[in-house]
Formats: sequence, structure tokens, C-alpha cells
Amino acid sequence: MYLVKNSPRALFAALIPLAIVEAVLMAYAIAGGQVTDPAGVPAPDQIVVFYAGRMAINAALLFAGHVVLRQWKISSRLAYGLMGGVMAAVSYGIAIRNHIQLAAPGDGTVVTIGLLPTVAGMIGGFLYGQFAGLSPIAQAAGTVLANNGPAAAPPIVFDGPVRVRTSVAGIAISALMPTVLATLVPYTLVPLLMNGFADKNTASIFAAVIPAQTFMIMMVISVIPSSIFMLCVHHLARAMSRRSAWEYAAIGGVAAFGCLLLLAFVVPLLLVLLVPAAFCGAVMGALYRRFAGLEPMPLPEAVIATDPNALVGADHPSRHQHGVILSN
Repeated sequence: MYLVKNSPRALFAALIPLAIVEAVLMAYAIAGGQVTDPAGVPAPDQIVVFYAGRMAINAALLFAGHVVLRQWKISSRLAYGLMGGVMAAVSYGIAIRNHIQLAAPGDGTVVTIGLLPTVAGMIGGFLYGQFAGLSPIAQAAGTVLANNGPAAAPPIVFDGPVRVRTSVAGIAISALMPTVLATLVPYTLVPLLMNGFADKNTASIFAAVIPAQTFMIMMVISVIPSSIFMLCVHHLARAMSRRSAWEYAAIGGVAAFGCLLLLAFVVPLLLVLLVPAAFCGAVMGALYRRFAGLEPMPLPEAVIATDPNALVGADHPSRHQHGVILSN
């Protein structure tokens, strides 16, 4: 039996999606405060304290959930993903209950807004289980008996045929790449914003809100199409018996280039996005391969035969020749 290791590096990786979501929500809170009460916009030090407090709670709860799963001897990535979602939801509830936030959610939006950190927590929990690695635990002495005698130990290595797994979490992570890459573009507008406003405080707020707004819009409109695209790329690579990350990246890049080229016949302006789309598709393919992992090829199903004489191989001469019976 194996358990997930204690890993600060994996904890840091797991906090990345939560850090992005907390930053987006905080930017929206700052923008809302600027509209409703311009004089009451919090100082930068206060913003940093609130943000650090939320991330500290997320980190503590995520690690506590990991410790609980270790005590229960659970190491599946599905369990870690569910644990991350539960702990992120608890962290969100603690922040609401103790007012560890810049602005309270509006009436009727508490649960809706809480879904975003919950999903980010699920991705974070999956990332912790992925990056931390496994360590074996000591087994009790003695022989485990099965129905037919002593149970055979599982092999340490496996040299049989393998294929890339179909991973829902891998698809979800790779499907967020168009959102992340599109969110980086507004940061090029920050110098223009800082110089275009006489009030530098207002410029700083808009410089934070525009990337947050871009993130939310792109996530809504691109996650489902990107998930479908990544699933098609995965099955195409599996049909071609390709397993390496470079091969997945190449297939993803070519597929994205081809899809956008077909769309360009309808909307010619999309031609300027051919190279960025190919790059994004390549990153998505490589990310999926990184997080999906391998699995053994399934065994063929059993053949139901009523005539033993019919159990003849496909290359046997009797499959290509016919006996001749002379009749009077």
C-alpha cells in the first residue's frame, strides 16, 4: 500500500489555482468598492493582509485534509480532488463567517461565488496528489490468503502494452490554458492605464480589474469548447498510439491550427490568431499528457464458442481455403 508524501513543493503547486481565484475575487471586490464608496477603497497594505490571510487559511486546510487522508490510508487522486474542493469551500465559509474579505457577497450570490474557489480547490487537491508522489508503507508480516491459496504479490515493474489514461482532471486543467493565456494579454495595457488616468489610484484599480474580468469571461466561454477539443486530441493521439508529451503537444498544436484555419473561412479575421492558437493547443496537449498518466491496455473480451472446431486462428490456412467434397 502507498500513501501520498508530505511535500511543500506540491502544496505550493496546489495553491496556484486558489491564488488565481482569490486574486480575481479580490479585484472584483476592489472594483465594487470603487463604485459604491470611492472614498472607502482599502489601502494596499490592507489588501495584502486580507489576501495573505485567505491564502494561509487555504494552505492550512489543504494540508490538514492531506493529513486526514494519510490517516485513512487513501491515496487516489480522485479523493484528493474531492478533499481540495471540500477544504476550499470550508475556507470560503470561514472567510464569510469571520469577515476575512474586502466586501461581502451580494444577496443571493454567496453560493454562486463560492463555486469558483471550490472548483479551484478541487484542482489544487488533484495537483497535490499529482506532484507529491507516493511512498510505500510497511505491511504486516504474514501471508495473505486468497480463495485459491497464497495471494501473488503485484509486480514491481510492468512491461506490457500501455496507453494514456482518459483523465477528467487532466482535461479540466488543460482546458483552462486558453483562459490563462488570454488573461496575460491585458497586462500589456497596464502602462497605458497608468498614464491615461489622472488619478493613479483609479488607474491601479482598473489595471487589476481588466485582467480579472478577462479571466471570468474567457473561462465561461472557452472551458467547454476547450474540454471537447482536448478530449478529441487525446483520442486522436490514442488512435495513433502516441504517448509522449512532445507527441501530444504536436498533435494539439496541429489540431488547433487546423480548427482555426477552418473557422477562418467563415471569419477571415481569425487568421491573425493561427500561431497563438497552435501554441495554445500545443501547451494544452503537453499539459494533458503530464497530468493524465498511463494505464495498461485492457484485455480483449472473452469469446463465447459453441463449436470447438471454430476456434481457429485468423492466419490459419483453413480460414482461407475450403475443403471440397465430391458428390455423385
